[in-house]
Amino acid sequence: MKITWKKTIAGASVLGVVLLGGHSFADYNDLLKTLEDNGTLTSDQVESLKSKQIIIPDNKFVKKMEIRGRVQVQAAYVDGENDDGSGDYSTMELRRARLGARGEFPGKVRGHIEGNILPGEASLRAAYIQWRAHKPAYFKVGYDKPLTSLEENTSSSAILTVERSNLTNTLAAPGETVGALLTGDVAPFFYGLGVYNGEGGTRNTSNVTSKYLFNARGGVEMDVTDDSTLIAMVTYVQSDDPNGNVGSDYDDVTYASLRFTTGPFDIRTEYMTGSSPDGDTDGFYIQPSMMLNEKLQVVGRYETISSDNPEGIRATSRYGRRVDIVDGVDRGDGFSALYVGLNYYITGNGDKVMLGFEMNELENTGAGTYDSTTVFTAWRTLF
Repeated sequence: MKITWKKTIAGASVLGVVLLGGHSFADYNDLLKTLEDNGTLTSDQVESLKSKQIIIPDNKFVKKMEIRGRVQVQAAYVDGENDDGSGDYSTMELRRARLGARGEFPGKVRGHIEGNILPGEASLRAAYIQWRAHKPAYFKVGYDKPLTSLEENTSSSAILTVERSNLTNTLAAPGETVGALLTGDVAPFFYGLGVYNGEGGTRNTSNVTSKYLFNARGGVEMDVTDDSTLIAMVTYVQSDDPNGNVGSDYDDVTYASLRFTTGPFDIRTEYMTGSSPDGDTDGFYIQPSMMLNEKLQVVGRYETISSDNPEGIRATSRYGRRVDIVDGVDRGDGFSALYVGLNYYITGNGDKVMLGFEMNELENTGAGTYDSTTVFTAWRTLF
């Protein structure tokens, strides 16, 4: 079997022309379907390939290059009320627009760069080099997210809800920073060990004692039955910055994560606990989902958070805190939310439409309890 393919993207020659069992293919998707039908590729591999354009450069220093990107558009309406009154907010927005490239180099080295290109705003999302010669020990240096929660480290193209949980945004979002990460997989066990610039950005502040963020993860992934998989892991993040920079200014956070899949059913749950000089905060979410058929999925999520700090929890950034009645009174010490949604997969995560409905309650704000209801819709694509 000989496989090459030829495509032109902005004048670049892309992997190659196809001959498979003496047959030629005029369409790339027809090729992928044939490879799936004869068992050469799995359905997951086909979905991944549909979202990639692979360039074979005429350059001895680069083995291959992938052009990667995503566009995510969404709209929302939120209605909220507290002791001060009631209000609403609605929006349509370009949630994410990213463009990047990933290259494979001799010696099992991968280079990756990706940028955010929203209107009026451009920023670096990731830039790193990774040595991948031995699966038990991949080594990465550069600018990227540390290891935190299962939900935070799941790509925005693959999360099952329109927005991540408020728990994750509170305790698991230190943001991208420069560091070094060692990860490995010796089935059924996996691990991660990292150290990062604790102040975020590309370097620590000049003429100030350097601060660092330390990261560790250990877990297990195993097949329970032929169509059932269990993933369990514990992750720890600690900052030596006395002001804290993990999540919403926590010194350290521990994450216990569990995911179980069997056939069309998937359930994920995480418990998180973080400490800061102003008090500890902890909480959990549970998120079941079910594929109703090959295209349609139903998903639910319940989460709850509590904090010793009277202002340890904020209303959701999308979109609860945008209602005008919460200006200056969007913090409390208790939070709960219920999300129900439907996802329609046109071509897997490469092209999908999402609809979500969420009710949440933030307790003991400066204007009593803040109740809000949000309706989301989103269209997300990969290329």
